[in-house]
Amino acid sequence: MVVTEIAWNGRLRRRALDTCGLTGPCRWDELLEQVLSVPPAYRATPGRPVYVLRAGDRAVVVNEENLIGSLQDLVTTALDTGEPP
Repeated sequence: MVVTEIAWNGRLRRRALDTCGLTGPCRWDELLEQVLSVPPAYRATPGRPVYVLRAGDRAVVVNEENLIGSLQDLVTTALDTGEPP
């Protein structure tokens, strides 16, 4: 999985995370599959970052307001502990 954060000023931060190495990898993989299959409605909010979540050949763009609960945990973990793709 690759997460790209695009800040309001155009700054990019991109990290890759192997979800198999995380606690409860099935839960993370299922969450990612769910988001990629049925992405939340995307509405850009001026002054707030957007996130591109990519797994394999599929990607989805989400705004910061859609990052709640486990999805927020997954994105935060990827950006904090992931490695350059």
